[in-house]
Amino acid sequence: MQLWQEMEREGMEELIFCHDADSGLRAVIAIHNTVLGPALGGCRYWTYASEEETVRDAVKLAKGMTYKNAISGLPYGGGKVVIWNVPLAKNTKPDEDGCGSQSVKQVAGDLGVEQQKGAAADEVADRIDKSLDTDVSKRAQRFRALGRCLERLNGRYVTGLDLGTTATDMDQIRLETAHVTDTTGSLGAQDDFTAEMTAYGVHIGIVTSLRQQGIASLQGIPVAVQGLGKVGYALCRYLHAAGARLIVADVVPERVQRALVQFSGAIPADPAHIHAADCKVFAPCALGGVLTPATVEELRCSIVAGAANNQLSERQLVAGRMQARGILYAPDYVLNAGGIISTAYELEGAGPDLIRQKVAGIAGTLSKVYAEAAQSAISTADAADRLAESILRSGHTR
Repeated sequence: MQLWQEMEREGMEELIFCHDADSGLRAVIAIHNTVLGPALGGCRYWTYASEEETVRDAVKLAKGMTYKNAISGLPYGGGKVVIWNVPLAKNTKPDEDGCGSQSVKQVAGDLGVEQQKGAAADEVADRIDKSLDTDVSKRAQRFRALGRCLERLNGRYVTGLDLGTTATDMDQIRLETAHVTDTTGSLGAQDDFTAEMTAYGVHIGIVTSLRQQGIASLQGIPVAVQGLGKVGYALCRYLHAAGARLIVADVVPERVQRALVQFSGAIPADPAHIHAADCKVFAPCALGGVLTPATVEELRCSIVAGAANNQLSERQLVAGRMQARGILYAPDYVLNAGGIISTAYELEGAGPDLIRQKVAGIAGTLSKVYAEAAQSAISTADAADRLAESILRSGHTR
């Protein structure tokens, strides 16, 4: 891996490598862009196959946070810290996420599992469990050491929860620096709050997308939801309350059964083929990459709008095909920004009601994306990037 070339290609500002011999900490702090303010992004604790994979993931995730924060109108740049644990088997990669609030043992259920990768939820949970140190004191030492590294950055980067980390870990960081969120007692550390806000934002985005196509209500609209973890299940609750007809799928049968009982009229689908369901809206809420050059041709919906990150396996090709087929795509980092919006406003002292109001602003952001795409005859994915990059060039949020 050519580090300088990678940094130049992705527009990175800084890559900081952290090592602590006593605790065994090996971490990469990736700061992508601080034009709008200090970088804000989660702290991931994961088992990667190599140092190179660790760095690439940190860079990719940090860049994604820059775009998500910018288009969401937040006064923060993008960053990520990745702690490398022990190597996993080959071809194992986690999904991107923002500052989340899941506990480690809930992660597999909260994110869902991408069926195309052939993984099962319990397998993902097992891999996450293996990332937990058996020596609790050693784990605490690692996060305190990371806190000291963050403190030396003098506020250029604020971290929080992400895949594989817990509020207890954030508490350890807090002992060394104030530049951390999602500590015990915060809204972000509550099990359901971030998932709820993410689902609410996706629901708002679906309603906005329907209105873009001249449909005023969800009443009677068939929506296929792939992935019934915390976010997917909460989304189903919003959709059902609004009168939508649910088609649901998950690789864990118990979650599907629960949804069928809870949401009257819901029907099950095969997780591997729910993208091809006869529906108005397809909402991918499991792991990323579900929309491939093959699956995009099988879509029977007119809107794709879900909570999953990195939904497009080959971005330009898949986005272009959806545009050519007249399928309206709600860019994932616009739609699923409820979690990072929640974190950002809690940092400013906002409570649940104001945070919910701010998440509802996703409707306006998405409408701007659709307007830009139509005016410039480009895909909605490109339109979202263009708007985010315009904000970054201006140096201030809207």
